[in-house]
Amino acid sequence: MNTGEPDVCGWVEVTARTVSEATKLGLDRLGLQSAEEAVVEIIKSPQRGLLGVIGSREARVRLRPKADRAEALLTLVRDILKALGLAQAEVKFSREGDGYIRIGLEGEGLGVIIGHRGETLDALQYLLNLASTRMPEQVERVILDAGGYRERRRQTLERLAKRITDRVRRTGEEVVLEPMTPQERKMVHLAVSREQGVRSESRGEEPFRRVVVVPGEETDG
Repeated sequence: MNTGEPDVCGWVEVTARTVSEATKLGLDRLGLQSAEEAVVEIIKSPQRGLLGVIGSREARVRLRPKADRAEALLTLVRDILKALGLAQAEVKFSREGDGYIRIGLEGEGLGVIIGHRGETLDALQYLLNLASTRMPEQVERVILDAGGYRERRRQTLERLAKRITDRVRRTGEEVVLEPMTPQERKMVHLAVSREQGVRSESRGEEPFRRVVVVPGEETDG
């Protein structure tokens, strides 16, 4: 029998006469009480050889603890904050409907986390979502905010959209906005869709894709 040592990803590989024995040995090695606490993969099933002896093959399984998504993501966020000298920042976690996780940061000096027009915040959010998708169980999307930036930015974009739609209705000419992230473009499109006599569309390629507000009724995201 071989119980081995966990690899860098936390997997331990075990061989025994049966899958059940190998699983139990692996759980003991990981300090877990039941198979519900682990991800278990059967690499080889046991096989009886000639006369029940010659050519027999033992079962081989590998196991690792199930990742707690919340704990793993919060650890990653705190590691990032520590690396940026923001270890004292408060980290708030909540689960929202439709499979979303919200992580909010509060404290001093969060501008470095937000970056220019939220670019750093969006990059970190992308990193957290990448980590979340690689964890077992149902995928949950992450929304990362810092100091209420996303709500302030939403309000700013809605005010901008209101000014621009008024201008387009008054002049009958389209207005091209500055390049925005996909999330910000979505906010603008939504705001424009609530206005009469105008519509919005996106033009250009990333990272220079822009919202254009034009006279009309239909909205094209």
